[in-house]
Parts: sequence; structure tokens; C-alpha cells
Amino acid sequence: MTAEPPPGGAPYGHPQQPGPQYGQQYGQPQGQQYPQYGQQPGPQYGTPPQDGGQGAPYGTPPPYGAPQGYSGQPGGQAPLALWWERWVARFIDGLIFSVVYGILSSIFTGMFGPSTAEILANPAVVSGSLVLPGLLAGIIAFGAYAAYDYVLHSKDGQTLGKKLMKIRLVSATGGPLDSAAVMKRSAIFPGVMALYGIPIVGWLASIFVLVLAVLILVDKPLQQGPHDKIAGTVVVKAPR
Repeated sequence: MTAEPPPGGAPYGHPQQPGPQYGQQYGQPQGQQYPQYGQQPGPQYGTPPQDGGQGAPYGTPPPYGAPQGYSGQPGGQAPLALWWERWVARFIDGLIFSVVYGILSSIFTGMFGPSTAEILANPAVVSGSLVLPGLLAGIIAFGAYAAYDYVLHSKDGQTLGKKLMKIRLVSATGGPLDSAAVMKRSAIFPGVMALYGIPIVGWLASIFVLVLAVLILVDKPLQQGPHDKIAGTVVVKAPR
């Protein structure tokens, strides 16, 4: 008498069908296994970035597991500099060259200005005779300021004023500062200050500087002035 196999089972002596392996979900086709650790698709360590190496734009959150706070890279996750820190840094830098401007203006006025006798004879000669001294003093003093601004920012993103205020200039894209862009930035400001010695034009330059300071205060979210937007830069807190 032949033993009947249990309902749904294999006959006696017939090899059992393999059951689900450990880790398979109920109802998952047999032979399908979960991917092993480390086999998930995605960029491996050392794979170059897909953006051409420029880095993520400033303000992009760091990847999961990356250290928070200042990353040590240009345009990293350092907080933006406060508006008053930027103003004080500019005041410190500008004060140096304003003193130079005053000294040069006095020297050139003595060289090219009218004498006391000429002033007494014709007081109207004073206004016209001061154009050349003011123009020369402005070009030399504030032209030197623009060169100073370009050289120090290109070096490490910090002028003397920024060093004292613990802030620095970085690229808004996260890459290194572009020298040509920094040169444009310095030419716009403080380069415009070289026009101070020219009547009327000097007043317009002063208004531009005032507007620039206000735009830094109100611009969102990166507090960029026109010179920052053209150069693609932001000012952030420097690591302590």
C-alpha cells in the first residue's frame, strides 16, 4: 500500500522545493535577492562632481553626514557676514586712503593752487583752481585703494578691515575666486571713489557709494551689492 503524500506536499522521497531564502519578502519571486551593502547605484568615493567641478552654489545644504558649519572651502556653509561688519570693514579700509587723499590734496593745492594774492584779487579763482589738485589726489589715493582691494581680495579674500572684522570674500558658486571678476568688483567699488575730485561727478560717485551700502543691507538672501552681483561673490564670516 502506497502512502499518500500530504495535501500540497511532494511525494515521499521527492526532493523538496526550495523555500524562500532568508530575507525574502512574502510573495517575492524566489531567486531574487536584496542588493548587498555597498552595491546601491550612485557615485562612489572619488567620483568627480557632475557640475564640472564648480561646486554647489552658496547656501546649498551639505550632503547627509557632512560636518555642519564652516566647511573650509570657498563658498562653504559659513554664515553670511552681518551688514554692520561689512560697513565697519569698509570704513577701516577707506579711512586709510581718505587720509592719503587729504595729504595729497593739500600738497597738490600748494603746487597748483592760487597764491594768497591771487585769491584776494579774484576770489572766484579758488573753485576752478582746486579741480586739478582734487582730481590728482583722487586718482592716486583711491586708485591705490582699488589696487589694494583687488590684490588682497585675490590673495585670501581679506583686506585689513575684513581681517579685523573676521569676515572674508568668497565665490557665490563655491569655487575659487576669479581674478578677473574680483578686478571688476574693485573697479566698481572702491574704484568709483577716484572720481571724488571732479565737480558734480564726485557728488554722483558719493551717492553711488551710499546706495551701494543700502543695497547690501536690503538685498536678500545673500546681501550682495552691485559689485558683488557682477563679480559673483558674497561676504561670509571667516573661521576663528
